[in-house]
Amino acid sequence: MTKEGITYGKNLQFNWLVILLLLPLTFAFCLHMHFNGLYGQEPHASYRYMLSIYGFFAGGPSPVSMDHPVMFPLLGAIATLFVPSLFALQFIGLASAGFAYLYCCKILNRLYPEGSQRQRFALLLLFFSPFFLRAALTGFADITCVAFLLAAHYQLLKWQDKKRNKNLLLALGLGILAIQTRYSAVYLLLPLFPPVVSACRKSLSVFLIILFVLVFAFIPTIFIKGNDGLDIVLHPWLRDWSIFHYFQSAFGEYQGTGQWRLPNLLHALSVFLHPGYCLIGILLIAFCVRQGTKLPGSWMLASGLFLLFIAGLPVQDLRLLLPVFPFFLIATYPAYERIVYLLKKRNERVMVYIAALAVQWLLFYRVMQPVYVYQQEEWYIAQELKKMEPATLHTFAVDGALRTYQVPQQVVNMW
Repeated sequence: MTKEGITYGKNLQFNWLVILLLLPLTFAFCLHMHFNGLYGQEPHASYRYMLSIYGFFAGGPSPVSMDHPVMFPLLGAIATLFVPSLFALQFIGLASAGFAYLYCCKILNRLYPEGSQRQRFALLLLFFSPFFLRAALTGFADITCVAFLLAAHYQLLKWQDKKRNKNLLLALGLGILAIQTRYSAVYLLLPLFPPVVSACRKSLSVFLIILFVLVFAFIPTIFIKGNDGLDIVLHPWLRDWSIFHYFQSAFGEYQGTGQWRLPNLLHALSVFLHPGYCLIGILLIAFCVRQGTKLPGSWMLASGLFLLFIAGLPVQDLRLLLPVFPFFLIATYPAYERIVYLLKKRNERVMVYIAALAVQWLLFYRVMQPVYVYQQEEWYIAQELKKMEPATLHTFAVDGALRTYQVPQQVVNMW
């Protein structure tokens, strides 16, 4: 075996060690702390949708109509066969984080085979990114979408190298699963369209196979949502999308969604500069100008279009930027390696890496602490209400949690 093959094998073993050791320990810790990642409106809505899908497959009525994509709660419904239902979405999030890390490493290995810091880079700046870890531990679909996106782009790279239709079909199928997890993922999948169209034009049989893959990959939405599969066009965020939001930070009925009071176009750049995403984002950008990148130009264009779409929404939410974050890191890997080797001695590099890891953990604690407190408050309120008699209960922000924890009162949301 060549030296490169031995190195790649060791890296692969290290990647699986991260997934098989860190993730189960993290999940066990969450179970011990009674932290299920369900807080706020969307995770609780996804949880109820998950239960509705599970009931449907168990012979119950059709799932309730919701404007959420179907893949994340569907995977959660499958996970309830192995873990407690309240922790199922968190389980899927953690598993998705592991696969996202794995495929990020695979893409780095393929784009930068000469690199020597690829796994350490992905572990420090992706896996231990505060916002990435927070997404893995909470009941949002973003991290699962990231895993599907990275897997699709890895298969696309393999197709570009070997021109095997199998890889293109896998890329297409995984991309469609990503869209059914987060509809906005369609922008990041634009690099898939030219090769798919080209393959269809060259061969009728390939066209028919691709058509089959399209239909097959959309089965979750077709089967579960039926006529509600087009609910995305009715989503208020999409309905109110406007280019004028690029220059706004407050949005009428969405007042209060702006976090930093920056215009949306500048807020979208937070994925590069916010320490919750990347501690050294500014340094990476500065060095990347000189070092260059091997990220395909179509991927960069798709990332830019994705950010322009997010900036046109009538909201400001940093987690909406997460799907583009791994592509920023992949693009700036050469800059990271240049920064690392400014330190001449290996011991110096190890000490700096450990210090950076410690800072990442401190930042992670900072962003997770309010989430944990919020989730525990919702759980505590529900437990106290369970001790009281049935009645009509008027609430505002916690109605989702009260329905999740099945309080005996009739819950009415005043909004």
